[in-house]
Amino acid sequence: MSKQKSISVKSLIKKFNFEVLCKGSSRNKILIPSLNRTGVELASKHIVFENIISAVLWSGNESKFLSQLTKKKMLESMDNVLRLKPPVIIITKAFKQTDQLLRLAKKYSTTIIFSAMPSAQLYVTVAQWINEQMAEYTTIHGTLVSVYGVGVLLQGESGVGKSEVALELVRKGHLFIADDAVDVTNLADRLYGRPNAIANKFIEVRGLGILNIPRMLGIEKTQDSSIIDVVIELMLDDKKTLQFERLGDHLKTKGLEKVQVPYYKLPITPGRKMSDLIETAVIDLKLKQHGYSSAKDYMDNYKKVNRKNV
Repeated sequence: MSKQKSISVKSLIKKFNFEVLCKGSSRNKILIPSLNRTGVELASKHIVFENIISAVLWSGNESKFLSQLTKKKMLESMDNVLRLKPPVIIITKAFKQTDQLLRLAKKYSTTIIFSAMPSAQLYVTVAQWINEQMAEYTTIHGTLVSVYGVGVLLQGESGVGKSEVALELVRKGHLFIADDAVDVTNLADRLYGRPNAIANKFIEVRGLGILNIPRMLGIEKTQDSSIIDVVIELMLDDKKTLQFERLGDHLKTKGLEKVQVPYYKLPITPGRKMSDLIETAVIDLKLKQHGYSSAKDYMDNYKKVNRKNV
């Protein structure tokens, strides 16, 4: 039987640098990947609920509901939630009953934290992070970098030069995420990648060995995780057996974890600067996703010129 995944409240606070208003039990853990707005729990009196094991978010809507109650009913309503022992309650500027909440939080050893983010942004950002942390991951071979904000998974046979290309890209200002072992997961049909715990922040370059990217190039050159927007496979150019794209009129895809991801196959030959080609591939991907095709433009121009010469 697999161990249930959890996130400590401490790690949530550290990740988003939340302000702690009330420090609850150090054993508090988030066990469900969601943010609970506790609408039913706040409004109901007679329904028996189980303990809340997800993070709770209270903002303007909850505050407005509580403000319509008498002081006694308001305290009873908040008590209905806190007695269910939620691991943490996140409140925003729009929540106006902070003093009353803090008094109850001390009674139940509930952690209360404050965020200056708007509730909509907070809901998306925090919920996504919690989902990423608690998802089931598969480890695949590859190198993950962020190029112009696009998550690029470099694949290819061992020794083809993925790490060296990634190092070039990072030195040009792009961001390093993972090398060799990339943990990937499918969240709502989008593929997310992060470094495997063992290889986190390290890259292996043949002839140099293991290098620590944040120590050598700065922590600002790294990123914790990314959506995998494109897979680029690097292959040695064997003209006898391999066929590479000539026109590029169609955007190819590759299936990973039941997600179809845009896919490019690039040959490695002497004199080619692969980091430049990967940057170009990312720009080409963005153009294609916005409806522009260089190949179609070329063919239209070709036909136009031919008509003039007839």
